[in-house]
Amino acid sequence: TLTIKDNLYNSLKQLSKEEGITLNAILQYIWHKVLSIYSNSNQTVTGTTISGRNLPINDIESSVGLYINTLPLIVDHRTLQSKTVIESIKDIQDNITEINSRSDINLAKLQKGGERLFDSLFVYENYPTPTNIVQQTKQQTTFKIVFKGGIEKIDYPLAVIAYEANDQLIFKLSYAGELFSNNSIENLLKTTETLLNQTATNT
Repeated sequence: TLTIKDNLYNSLKQLSKEEGITLNAILQYIWHKVLSIYSNSNQTVTGTTISGRNLPINDIESSVGLYINTLPLIVDHRTLQSKTVIESIKDIQDNITEINSRSDINLAKLQKGGERLFDSLFVYENYPTPTNIVQQTKQQTTFKIVFKGGIEKIDYPLAVIAYEANDQLIFKLSYAGELFSNNSIENLLKTTETLLNQTATNT
């Protein structure tokens, strides 16, 4: 886990505000850069988890339940070479928006013959963390909702789970231990932190 806090966190938040880009897009850009460096590839593909709230269903924003889907985000690093970091991040943000608008696409239909389009996931969680809630109705009846906990199982060799909490940005890697050594994962996180610092200070 990489915890982004203090000056770096504040700098990224300021950059996000000034340039009209999301932390999600910044992190996606950085992660694709890391994958490009370590795979020595000009094109990287990750499964990007989206909320699915753009489906044409009345009042979907106020409905209960998860509509999440995972679709491929493809980054061609050759096309980014002539662009600034901010322009590249905005391109990725536009692609994420496009993916969100097509959240009803069935991933299984894209993966012909059962072959995976990607081997890594990127999940940016921006839903509120469940807490104990006491709520009164008009009849003054008290309901207490208790969150017991949850388990997230990821069936991919490498996955990023990122979220904001307590004025920090958490960047967590989940990985298959039989494929990646602890040292390799530590190097990935260090490279991620280095690129985040460079993005925050030298854009």
